[in-house]
Amino acid sequence: MKYLLSSPDPARIGLAQSLLDAAGIEWEVRNEAVSQTEIGMPFATELWVLRDDDYQAARDLLKFGAALA
Repeated sequence: MKYLLSSPDPARIGLAQSLLDAAGIEWEVRNEAVSQTEIGMPFATELWVLRDDDYQAARDLLKFGAALA
């Protein structure tokens, strides 16, 4: 399992999840509940890739997604 990204913006996490889902890459979200309940605190939702072998493909997808935005 490898860390992919973190953001306090739920839309950014949602976009990343959609891109990963479309590519068949399994992921896990961490700190989602904490980041939503602790307004003003330095917590951000984290997105992790479950299989290490998928990490580079996931990074490439996010770069592509950012280029489209």
